[in-house]
Amino acid sequence: MYRSNALFVLVLLSAALLCTPPGHAGVGASGCDDLSGIAPTPAIDFETQIQPILGGCASCHGAAGPAGLDLRAGESYDNLVGVISSTNPARLRVDPGEPDLSALFLAVNCDSPGGPGFRMPGADPQQAALIRDWIAQGALPEPAGMQVPVPVPGDALWALLLLTFLVLGAGAWARPRS
Repeated sequence: MYRSNALFVLVLLSAALLCTPPGHAGVGASGCDDLSGIAPTPAIDFETQIQPILGGCASCHGAAGPAGLDLRAGESYDNLVGVISSTNPARLRVDPGEPDLSALFLAVNCDSPGGPGFRMPGADPQQAALIRDWIAQGALPEPAGMQVPVPVPGDALWALLLLTFLVLGAGAWARPRS
C-alpha cells in the first residue's frame, strides 16, 4: 500500500512540474515599455524587417562584438535564434515563440533587461514591437507559409504537350524489353 501511494504522489509531483509554465515573463527585467497598444504585425520577414533594425547595432555588435554577438547581415540570425545569452545564461538570445523570455526583446524594450545591464540604444517602441511579433511568430527566417513562386508557362497548351510527352516517354522506358 505504501509503495502505491508513494508512486501516486511521485507521478502527481512530476505532472505538476511538467505542466508548470516556466518562470514569469521577463523575470529580472524592469522598466519595460508597455507595447500592448501597438497592433501586432503579421508575417514578419527577418531579412527585410528585423535585420535593418539590427544593422544599427552592428557598429558595436560586429565581427568581434561584445558578448560574442555578431549582428551583421548574414550573421545575426544564427547568432540569435536558439543561442544561449552570454550575459544571462538562463535565457536564450531569441527564444522562438517567447518574446518575454528572449534576451533580445528585453534588451531593446526594458531599461534593466536582467542581463545585459541596460537597455540597448537605437530601437524605438515600434521596432521593439516588431521584434516582439517576429519572436512570437516563431522567429522564422521568413514568414510562415512564404513560398518561392514556381514559374508557370504562359502557354497552357505548351505545358500540356510537355507533360504528355514526359508521361508517354516514362511509360515507354518502363515496358519490359524482350
